[in-house]
Amino acid sequence: METKIENILSKFVVSIPSSITQIYRSAWDIDDTYVLKTNDDKSQLDKSIMLNQLLLSEGVPVIEFIYSTNGKPYVYLDGKYWCLMKKIKGYCFDPFVGELKNNGIMLGKAIAKLHIALKSIENKVEAYESDFSDELLSWIVPELEKHSVSFSDGVMDSIVTFLGRDYKALPRQLIHRDIHTSNLLYENGTFSFIDFDLSQRNVRIFDIVYLGCSQLVENYKDETRLKHWCEIFRGILHGYNELLPLSEEEINAIPFLFVFDEMLFTAFYLKTGQPEIAKSCEEMTNWLHKNIATIIR
Repeated sequence: METKIENILSKFVVSIPSSITQIYRSAWDIDDTYVLKTNDDKSQLDKSIMLNQLLLSEGVPVIEFIYSTNGKPYVYLDGKYWCLMKKIKGYCFDPFVGELKNNGIMLGKAIAKLHIALKSIENKVEAYESDFSDELLSWIVPELEKHSVSFSDGVMDSIVTFLGRDYKALPRQLIHRDIHTSNLLYENGTFSFIDFDLSQRNVRIFDIVYLGCSQLVENYKDETRLKHWCEIFRGILHGYNELLPLSEEEINAIPFLFVFDEMLFTAFYLKTGQPEIAKSCEEMTNWLHKNIATIIR
């Protein structure tokens, strides 16, 4: 494989590498300076490249793609698109270490700054216009019914009502759609953002909820960790609100989006053949429906 990787790298304007390390199935670290990745979907890759380039022009720390000798930011070989990117320095930020509320404030401000930039460029990119009410009916509910998932009383009714009414009125814009700490790299007081493959137009607060939900998954059953999470998430809301004030409607919608997010993951893991993870998501969906509105206040 290394010979093949060296052959691909020869098509980019970079020095001959001394170190090639596979970091996961479709990505390689090159001399701790670049990352080489494959992608099967050209349209998704084109969107990601354009989005990153536009965000760079707005001063947002994101990935910079290296152009190949054919003048494009990728090469096509063996049925795959190969792109080379400058490696972003930094590490995955753990908000549970240090001053919890301040960590949350930093994260909230980082997302707000990203949203300001995404809003300014959204008319320059073609983005999927997502509607969670459509997703609920088109694939989530059928997948849940197929596997006989039964949430606690009131869970599905509350989500159907929310998506059919209040969700429609929330502020929408281009969002990241996949913000979690693995897609946030921290270095010297600055967060860099990676992986815009799922970026879409949707309600802006979903990025906040998605980040909060990802941090809650491993912690909601531990009383101490849950208290720490509450402090972090309140900090996220505080930091975001400093730069982009949240409306009362958005604040009120947050608990419903938490429940919907975990319901979505329940269906997703069932669809991808991972029933044990789906069961955990089902349990967390029920817990969120019962608790989330009170613990974030």
